[in-house]
Amino acid sequence: MEEIIESTPINNKTNDVAFKGKGFELLGIYIINWLLICITLGLYYPWARVTKLRFVYQNTLLNNTGFVFTGNGKELFKGFIRFYLVLAFIISINIFATTTESIEIYSIVKFLTLIFFLIIVPLAIHGALRYRLSRTNWRGIHLGYRGDRIRLLWDFCIGYFLLSFTFGIYTSWFVNNIRKYIFQNLRFGNLYFGYDGKGIDLFIINIKGIFFSILTLGIYYFWYRAEYIRYFAKHIYIKQFENTVYVNAEYKGSSLFMLHLVFFYTSFYIRAWICFY
Repeated sequence: MEEIIESTPINNKTNDVAFKGKGFELLGIYIINWLLICITLGLYYPWARVTKLRFVYQNTLLNNTGFVFTGNGKELFKGFIRFYLVLAFIISINIFATTTESIEIYSIVKFLTLIFFLIIVPLAIHGALRYRLSRTNWRGIHLGYRGDRIRLLWDFCIGYFLLSFTFGIYTSWFVNNIRKYIFQNLRFGNLYFGYDGKGIDLFIINIKGIFFSILTLGIYYFWYRAEYIRYFAKHIYIKQFENTVYVNAEYKGSSLFMLHLVFFYTSFYIRAWICFY
């Protein structure tokens, strides 16, 4: 199934963005990646990630030209190893804290773990954006992220504090503010990005979506998700000199529902076939 996104500048020129990849090709990549990841006990994951990204990028077309991802598995492998070493350390000290009889040690370790994740999550977002966009180009024009890690860390920590203080009510504003900061620091050649969505709008969408999803036993979730994505997309804008482009996403809840329905039944029959034979 093909999703189309159109960006319509004020000069009425239309730039089409479309994904032209084939499902069977992506399935083949997933199967090969999964086999190699299993054989190498997970060490092949960075190369698997690169293979998938290159497929997605080259099949994401802007005006009939695909994007190019120039990163490689070796670069990702370094970050992969650092991440799992840090994760192993955090898990180890938490296991130690759980087995100790000291309430003080347990409390300190849990507090430090929370602080650690508050710091590492925004830094990971910052690093991932800088790396991936610096390795992405279209017709030789490079993308980039110019954000400041300290500013993102500060915004994230303040947002998390308000999120906790309001028992989750601030979530929509928190997500909106982080999204706004990221987009205003994206570059694509001489194009500048921005996002002008509002937290109160997302809050209303979330409240309505959660209410009707519960009321319909989850069926409305797909329409809720589609509305959320459409809102997000239509508030992304791109500026070049005096021209401003707003994005319009054709994303329907019915299409999302049918996609998940097909996936569910396909998975069910595959599991039944495997169990039967």
